[in-house]
Formats: sequence, structure tokens, C-alpha cells
Amino acid sequence: MLFLHGGSYVVYAPCDSVYRSLASRLASQCGLCVLSIDYRLAPEHRFPAAFEDACAALKWLSVNGPPEVNGQGKVKGAPFSASPARDLFVCGDSAGGGLALAASMAQRAFVRERLRGVIGLSAWNDLTASTPSYDTRQWCPEQCWGDAVNAGVDRKSGREEAEAYLGRRGVQLHGRDWRASPFFAPAGRLRALPSVLLQVGDFELILDESVLLHKRLEKLGHPDARVDVYPRMWHCWHQYEEGSGLGTLSQAKKALRDVKKWVEARIT
Repeated sequence: MLFLHGGSYVVYAPCDSVYRSLASRLASQCGLCVLSIDYRLAPEHRFPAAFEDACAALKWLSVNGPPEVNGQGKVKGAPFSASPARDLFVCGDSAGGGLALAASMAQRAFVRERLRGVIGLSAWNDLTASTPSYDTRQWCPEQCWGDAVNAGVDRKSGREEAEAYLGRRGVQLHGRDWRASPFFAPAGRLRALPSVLLQVGDFELILDESVLLHKRLEKLGHPDARVDVYPRMWHCWHQYEEGSGLGTLSQAKKALRDVKKWVEARIT
């Protein structure tokens, strides 16, 4: 599994505790070797740098998978040599979820034939902030409703956040480019996606980016696309399986168990 971390394309790295934990838990749950890459970040490296790095990593991983092991769990052959990946998955959260979808759509046939699925966890798919949930999921403290993690974020500030990656006037110039916003990908590229799993919280500002993308995939006749909406969950709640000092979050544990079941069903 290639794992692509979130952070609005400007922060975080695989060595940071939150992503070291999440990638490790995905590996443990799914029984897969997980490669988490330190792709180039903005503003030093703007669009399409992160996309290019994700594509290169996926291509590399397709021909440099984990080594074969024997029944005793020992590596076959000497010296150590990697073998092509047989069952390849791509997963990411937030910005990494958008990267996972875009990188999957960009691959040539020899990679796609090994690619079993792409997983978006609270995926940031639309850098133009165009979907209705930017209005319907605004945080309301009186009712304890909406996206508290992104309290105060609106369409304008969402687009400003996107321009940290896309550059000045980037939303206007590149916002609907499928490499930045898979939400706007052409039909042919969407149909070419492998199996798709989208997990999103019902309280997220970007809820509809997953829900509406899934509807479009269904309308296009994609054979294996699924969206799971988790009640009252916020952006990237998967990171709270350990609780972050607040106690274990059951919905985070459930989401990763659901990923495990989905992955196991698609391993050849």
C-alpha cells in the first residue's frame, strides 16, 4: 500500500507521530507492507509537484513490491531482492486522499493491472470549494453540529488554503484540473479507476466532495465504487484511533476495520 499523508499540501511528513501511527495501523489491520512517502510540499514546491511525486512512487512500487517470504516468514532468495507488487493499493487522508485518486488515474496499463483499489479518507477532492456542504456543515456551537475542526472556514478561506499549493490565482488557473481536484476528472479517467472506497464524516465541510463524486462514479457505470458516511464524525477522525489523549474513539477503530474488510475482499 502506498500511503499519502494529508496536511493541505503544506505540512506534515511520514515521520510525524500522527502519520507514523496511522500508516502502521493500516499495515497491521490490512496485512500489507505500507510505504509512506515524504512528497514535496508547498509553498517551496507548488502544484503539480506533490502529484508528480505520488505518481512516481506508485509507479516505482508497482515494480518494487515487498520481497517474497517462505512459510517460516523468511525472505526467499539471497541476496535480498524485491519483486513486483501483485496486489497494490493507494490510500490517503485529506489532501493525500485527493492525491491517491489523482495518481491512480494517471497510471499506465502495466501499473493499473496491479492496482486493486484506491482509498480516500476524508479526501480533499475539490480545491475550488464548490460543493453544498461548505454551507450545510458549518459549525454551530449552540447545536453542537457541523465541522468544529474547521470552524470559521468558508468557501473563500478554503480557496485561499488551496492557493498555498496551487499558487497565486491558482484556483482560477488550476482548480478544476483533475490532477489537483479529482472531483472534476473526465469520465474516461474516472471509469479507469480501480475499486474505490471513500470514507467521510457526516459533519465535514467537504462531505459532498466524496458523496457527489461517488454518485458520479455510479452514473458513469464504475463497477466497484463505495462511499461510507460516518455519523457525527469530523475531518480525518481516523487519526483518533489512539484517542490523542482523549480515550479511544470507537468510530475511528470501526473505520479502519472497515478498510481492512474492504481490502481483504480485493486481494487476489
